[in-house]
Amino acid sequence: MKNISKQAICLILAIIGIFMATSAQEVVVPNSLSPSINIRYIDMELIMSKYTKAIEYQEWALLASDSAKNVLTAEYTAVKDFETRCAKKLQNKQYQSDQAVRNDQNKLQKMAEEVRALEQRLTQEFNTENARRMQLLQESIMNYIADYNAIYKYDAILYKSAGILFNPTLDITNIIIEGLNKKDNKPKEVILPIPNGALVPQKAEDNTITP
Repeated sequence: MKNISKQAICLILAIIGIFMATSAQEVVVPNSLSPSINIRYIDMELIMSKYTKAIEYQEWALLASDSAKNVLTAEYTAVKDFETRCAKKLQNKQYQSDQAVRNDQNKLQKMAEEVRALEQRLTQEFNTENARRMQLLQESIMNYIADYNAIYKYDAILYKSAGILFNPTLDITNIIIEGLNKKDNKPKEVILPIPNGALVPQKAEDNTITP
């Protein structure tokens, strides 16, 4: 041992240190223990454009909105027409008395108030029904995705809009759309009464957005 120089000892210690550092790195970060996350993503805009219930909802929303707009347009036009007639009568001095002028003014005010009340009522009714239908639509989509994932057990299913870049092979949008439409097109069992008072399950088609 006395013949071993200090330089040799330092060299041996350096080699041992390099070996230990290399071994430590291999133990701390082994490739075999790298986490693997299994994710998929969906394009909600595409689902809304191809899912039967989503299409039905959008058609209803457009029809209901247009219907309310037409009703209100007709009512506001009637108010405007009456206001124009009153102005012409006043300009042409056709009113027989001041009371007649006040009567028409009161009538015009009442008509305007009624139209505003109607607009508020129709808006509230539309918003309430729209929220109900949208909730049913969202529940239908989310429940199906939950059932789908219960089978395939992905770690996450993301919205396409939530990310910047996705591998296209992770896209399950079309699979979800196909499954949703197949599920909703199946005949559903409903309970119908029969003459003797008993109840038996019957088959019935129901493709509407509401239950």
